[in-house]
Amino acid sequence: MAVSHGSLPFKEQIDFFRSKVNLPTRTWTDIYTAEHDYAFVVAGAVKRDLLTDLRGAVEKSIASGATLEQFRKDFDQVVGKHGWQYNGSRGWRTNVIWETNLRQSYNAGREAQMADPELRKRRPYAVYRHGDSAHPRPMHLSWNGVTLPLDDPWWATHTPQNGWGCKCKKFMVSARDVERMGLTVGSAPAIEWEDRVIGKNSPEGPRTVRVPKGIDPGFEYAPGQSKLSGAVPPLRAHDPLPEIEGKPASAHAAGLPNRRASDALPAPRSVPASQLLPSGLTDDVYVDRFLAEFGAKQSAPALFKDVTGDSVVIGRDMFTVKRTGALKVQKRGRERTLLLVAQALREPDEIWVRLEWLYAQQKAVVRRRYLARFEVEGNPAPALAVFEVGDDGWDGVTGFVADSEDYLDDLRLGVRLYRRPQ
Repeated sequence: MAVSHGSLPFKEQIDFFRSKVNLPTRTWTDIYTAEHDYAFVVAGAVKRDLLTDLRGAVEKSIASGATLEQFRKDFDQVVGKHGWQYNGSRGWRTNVIWETNLRQSYNAGREAQMADPELRKRRPYAVYRHGDSAHPRPMHLSWNGVTLPLDDPWWATHTPQNGWGCKCKKFMVSARDVERMGLTVGSAPAIEWEDRVIGKNSPEGPRTVRVPKGIDPGFEYAPGQSKLSGAVPPLRAHDPLPEIEGKPASAHAAGLPNRRASDALPAPRSVPASQLLPSGLTDDVYVDRFLAEFGAKQSAPALFKDVTGDSVVIGRDMFTVKRTGALKVQKRGRERTLLLVAQALREPDEIWVRLEWLYAQQKAVVRRRYLARFEVEGNPAPALAVFEVGDDGWDGVTGFVADSEDYLDDLRLGVRLYRRPQ
């Protein structure tokens, strides 16, 4: 099976493409940069049935690893069925549709894989590799071998594909790889911005965009990154977890067995006093410490998979106020126990799932609740930490209580997915 877009198809690539929605457009400038993460478009395809069939032909190529010639046969069938009068030659138009969708879905899929925090620990750098374009772009050639940390801001605008027909790639590498390949982790190349006019043939008329020199307009973004950032759960605004110091009230549940645990939670684990953060730090420092537990940074979310394989995207937006974008972390000293909440998610004693009915919003949400107890050095009472995430966001609480069994009665409710071995 011949493929020329760089790799055999893989799950993250296919999932990225299938999550898009069809969007009729008149010209290629109707949607721009990261909007392509969410929409499937073919410039000039405004009829929904036509767009659906074109999408099916592209998806077939992505999922099966079909060649350009195989795609062209499907394209001809779609065009003949709908009588579509498209601009440009058949060879040029099919190549643009096929190659751009395959390459960008491939790149977005790789970005999703690179977000894995464990993988980022082992391979914290990325290297830019020039492709085998028939007519190399001088600036793309100049970037060949550039090696930077994965969270360097340069990648936000220079992650391939960086233009029409660009075959450049970005690879993760470890410190050993850097040494073995004779690379050097250095500073990012200086970005020279320039104004470019696009949409000269658009019904709305031309407009000016600002792009880094060497990158075609519309390609100055990291494919798939906006979806990862958009998946970060916000701090839950409604129905927050009750304070542990006050006995939590039972929540209303429906749809899943309303079962309580009859056995005891695993014995608390000992952790050093450094797991409690000092008071008086800035919001940025508290957030940085929490994100670092998952290999994430404020500029780069990370995809965390728990012990059962369920995913949570960890990022700055977990601590931001939607209206202003400002950080909000410090409340009743909770910022000091952020690392315990993080450890409850990373290494829980138990995980429970339940379907809860929110009367105020008149809707049901599925929530996963992570529980863990710790004996913190220097504290006479064990700490109980809870991390909960659902369709409506996340919340976390901690508390030091001598006897937490009463609290656990109301927390260990629903269906237990996981229990830590003793």
